[in-house]
Amino acid sequence: MSSLTLVHWLLIGNFAMLLVVGSFLWSLRRQQLQEQSRVNATLSALDEANQGLSRSAIGMGRRIKQVEARFQKVEKKAMLPNTDNNTFEQASRLVSLGATAAELIDSCGMARGEAELMVSLKRQ
Repeated sequence: MSSLTLVHWLLIGNFAMLLVVGSFLWSLRRQQLQEQSRVNATLSALDEANQGLSRSAIGMGRRIKQVEARFQKVEKKAMLPNTDNNTFEQASRLVSLGATAAELIDSCGMARGEAELMVSLKRQ
């Protein structure tokens, strides 16, 4: 067998170096894929959380609009002068004509307790 020449040793060394560099690059690529998988999982979790917050914000916005609408109705009702007085005067007239609590509730929009109280006071 003949001895290996310098060229052969250089080829063997280059091949060994190529194997080392190739395995190193393969290891780096595998780590990169694992890290990318973790980043994707984190992004998915953050996206779900963001969607949940968005839905909550939309729901709260709707609820606030409903509350504002109810508040405006109450505010308008409070601004109308003597509306309650007119209602009680009308209820008083109806009771004096013999109306029942149910009739007061229907015609005047009174609460049941108010209507029953008016009927019992007028009948005494």
